[in-house]
Amino acid sequence: MKLRSFSTGIRREIWRAISGPMLGLLLVACLLPSLIYFSIAEARLKERVDNLANATLATMQDHVWQYDLEDAQQLLDSYVKFGAVTGARVSDGKYIDLSAGTLGGNLVGYVLELPLYGAGQSSDVNIGTLRLEVSESEILEFILVRIIATILTSAVFVFFTAFLTLRLLDKTLLQPLLTISNTLKDHSGDWGALNIDLNDGSSPRRRDELTGLVDAIHGMRDQILSSQAVLEASMAKLTHVALFARLGYATLDATQDRFIDCDPTFASAFKMTVQEVLDVDVRGKFLGTFLRDENPEKLNAIRALLHKGKMSEGVLKFTLQDDEIRYFRHIIRPFIDKVTGNSVLEIIILDVTEQKIIEEQLLQAQKMDAIGMLTGGVAHDFNNLLAIISGNIELALLSLEGPEEREFLEVALSAVGSGATLTQQLLSFARKQPLSPTRFDAAELMRDSSALFGTSVGEAIDLEIVSDDDLWGTFADPEKLKTTLLNLVVNSRDAMPDGGLLTIEIANCRLDKDYAATHMDVIPGEYVCISVNDTGYGMSQETIQHAIEPFFTTKGVGKGTGLGLPMAFGFAKQSGGHLEVYSELGIGTSVKMYLPRSADDDVSDDETERTKQRPDFTGMVVFLIEDNSDLRTMFKIMLVAMGCVVHDAEDGPQALKIAETLTDVDLILSDVILPRGMDGNEVVKRLSPMFPEAAVIFMSGFSESSIIQNGRLDAKVTLLQKPFGADDLVSAIVSARAAKRKPPEE
Repeated sequence: MKLRSFSTGIRREIWRAISGPMLGLLLVACLLPSLIYFSIAEARLKERVDNLANATLATMQDHVWQYDLEDAQQLLDSYVKFGAVTGARVSDGKYIDLSAGTLGGNLVGYVLELPLYGAGQSSDVNIGTLRLEVSESEILEFILVRIIATILTSAVFVFFTAFLTLRLLDKTLLQPLLTISNTLKDHSGDWGALNIDLNDGSSPRRRDELTGLVDAIHGMRDQILSSQAVLEASMAKLTHVALFARLGYATLDATQDRFIDCDPTFASAFKMTVQEVLDVDVRGKFLGTFLRDENPEKLNAIRALLHKGKMSEGVLKFTLQDDEIRYFRHIIRPFIDKVTGNSVLEIIILDVTEQKIIEEQLLQAQKMDAIGMLTGGVAHDFNNLLAIISGNIELALLSLEGPEEREFLEVALSAVGSGATLTQQLLSFARKQPLSPTRFDAAELMRDSSALFGTSVGEAIDLEIVSDDDLWGTFADPEKLKTTLLNLVVNSRDAMPDGGLLTIEIANCRLDKDYAATHMDVIPGEYVCISVNDTGYGMSQETIQHAIEPFFTTKGVGKGTGLGLPMAFGFAKQSGGHLEVYSELGIGTSVKMYLPRSADDDVSDDETERTKQRPDFTGMVVFLIEDNSDLRTMFKIMLVAMGCVVHDAEDGPQALKIAETLTDVDLILSDVILPRGMDGNEVVKRLSPMFPEAAVIFMSGFSESSIIQNGRLDAKVTLLQKPFGADDLVSAIVSARAAKRKPPEE
């Protein structure tokens, strides 16, 4: 194992912790011996000088006594040259003054003075003094050599001790810690792949505190994996439940007015991406645009609740970017973010638009039932009163012979007849009139009644009756149907005071489960559709919602009873059928009455096979153009369920813009009446050169013949009559594609 650099990190701290005290010990180890070495060196130096002086003292005395100054000088020089003496001198104070070396320096550490004596007659005579000086440099040199040796020895010892200690720590502690640290730092987030291995090669590491730490980390990993698995399972269940329940979730930072989180369901509910929701201007665009049609008082009440920290729950009306109306049930919970301190709203939404539509239809049906019960009861009671009045008038007529008296009573009796007719219409709406249903040919009934209808509409209006060749039998009361249709014809006549075209079309029709799911009291099945179409004023959507209410009329006072459509509605429902009103202002109105197909009719083998097996449209690219957002959504769902790839637009300009991004289209499915100055026929003419191989199907709530007469459609184009089901759409696609593949006639 190599010892890595310890310039940084814990190695540097350990090195400092080891080397600092060692250097301190080294300093102490040098100071204490230096004091000892100084004493030893000083004693040894004195001893050497004393021994030298004592050994040569007699010789020096002889040289001075004999005045042999030259030999004395040589001896002095030898002291300096070969001994530890730095300076030597012999002097008698008068005549002799010999010296060698350096005398009187600043670093004199020891001076030895010895008297010299000569042999006199009676006693020794002092003939001079021998002075020896020794410098401290000798002592210091001695100490320095030994201190250097001590320092070198101690330094080597300290370095190797610290090195071996650090290496031991590096191997047993630092390297395993570094392995743990690097493994955790390089962890990619996959806890299942996290594994810390402290073994050195093939030899396993002995159990110690670090292996215990690794075991603890691995245990934590296992707990995280277990918790993660439980969390992922819970999140998967919650996500599945949320998707199944179509719940959208988002969090809104109310302090900063921005979304901080949302799921795809929430974003798609508003036809936006998740990033678009996170980037949207909440006050300006999101709330200001989407809630522009909601009641301001309702919104203020919600704000007040949230401001008090209370949860809000209810249904709000949202108007999306394409003016589509959607209803969302919401739960909004306010709370304070503990990290930022901002006010945050937790939002859960559920699209209840279909439920809202069904509720409105149910309320309308309940209202119609209530009105029907009321009018039915009134009609029966009124009939009884009329019967009494008419009976007494007839009795009075029998007893009167004068023409004047009889004239007044006959006028009254005629009024009673009008009242009886009115009660019959009320009973028809209330679905309480007696019916005698039977199987009949609706087309033949219309042809037999054409004279009556023609007389009713007058010469200014063109009347056409169109029917399928293989028309199914109808099961209803033919006489009541004739009366009902006469009322509808009269309504159409009154809507065209300046003349126009009135078309009665009879055709086979199938209402499937998709259609029945969005229309109350409709049973999926096969019907004969009788549609009365005019090119009159048309009605607004608000007027259509009230059109089947008794006595509701847009005509002037005295010009209508307001019972024509309610009577038709009641007759269709009582016969087990359905009534649909389609109208646009300035274009006209189409009233479609669906009556049950007779059970005596045999379904052909071809029709049975078509019902059982649908063609495979997988991968077919369809360009859908429809201005009604609810219908566009329903048609798109139908096509996607058939395997088609659908691109949709709400009007002509948008369709042309989207078409520029498409490379191939197999089918163009377009509504005839479109907004923004470009109808379906014109849009298709603009799209056909771009997609020459695409088949074309038009959709309309008006009959085919009326549209052709108004010059809106090419007669060879396939037309789907609204409302239609999935089977009708399949048949139309097959027919349109077959017609497209058919070579043109020469």
